Amino acid sequence: MTQTWSPRRVAILGASGLTGAGLAHQLSLSDDYDEILLFDLKENVLQAHAIDMREAQIVAGRTRARLVVVPLDRAAEQEPVDLVVFAASLPETPDGTREAFLQGNLGVLDAVRPAIEALAGETGLVMIVTNPADVLATCLAHTSGIHPARIFGYCLNDSARFIAAISRELEVDPGRLDALVIGEHGDGQVLVWSGVTLDGAPLVLDAAQRARIDADARGWFRRWSDLRPGRSSGWTTPVGSARTIAQLAAGEPVPVAVWRRDGDGNDSHTTLLAVVRDDTVAPTPLDYLDDAERAAVDEASAALADKALRAAALTH
Repeated sequence: MTQTWSPRRVAILGASGLTGAGLAHQLSLSDDYDEILLFDLKENVLQAHAIDMREAQIVAGRTRARLVVVPLDRAAEQEPVDLVVFAASLPETPDGTREAFLQGNLGVLDAVRPAIEALAGETGLVMIVTNPADVLATCLAHTSGIHPARIFGYCLNDSARFIAAISRELEVDPGRLDALVIGEHGDGQVLVWSGVTLDGAPLVLDAAQRARIDADARGWFRRWSDLRPGRSSGWTTPVGSARTIAQLAAGEPVPVAVWRRDGDGNDSHTTLLAVVRDDTVAPTPLDYLDDAERAAVDEASAALADKALRAAALTH
């Protein structure tokens, strides 16, 4: 039996940071939400954000969503919500790989795990936005009482960067393109060449073009790290997270890191097209992939499962 998922109440942990605050702002300007609960240790910053966002709602003429600042230590006193978003992280100092953030952010996740469990209740979904989202989602599945299929990770940025790379190679407007990245949010990402379209029609790229686009898309994080911005992608991720939530609520498939067991028994949150079904996030059939892409997904799943196990060993 399927059912419509309607996330009317959303809780954001880490709502004073660039990504969490950006997502709260995006959701606050939509009429699809009744209440957005904001949690962070920096309560003064959070209160200031809330004042600013409420006034932005007035300017935008979108005042339906109620913004509520809640002390983190009172999370267990709140009624469970439809969606919990984990956006908290240590300050980002990129050094070439997303795994550089893993151990520190796993500690942050472990510290707020009781709050996540309380807010999610028996049926709420949990969205991991913090890097590396897929590994952290898998780790939360291993350490919490929340069913793994109620946890998912945000990974839409990879597809946007793939489209941007194709756009640069072909010198066409990115709005004319559609492309998808699945697998791992990192080195094991799977570029779905078989699904690339231009103006809605299949686009065939030669080997040289694919090689240049692949290097461009996979090199994004290194180029970002070399800039030493000291922050995450604070505009793309909030907009993409809001879009991901809206598409899941509309029943539309969207790429997220979703719980999956591959043929070798590896359990991990691997990015695939998924929908909400019976209070869980479930992957759609993989018939949109060719044989090589399906094999690459299995490799990514195995790598993610291994990373999650090694991360757990480091923290215990």
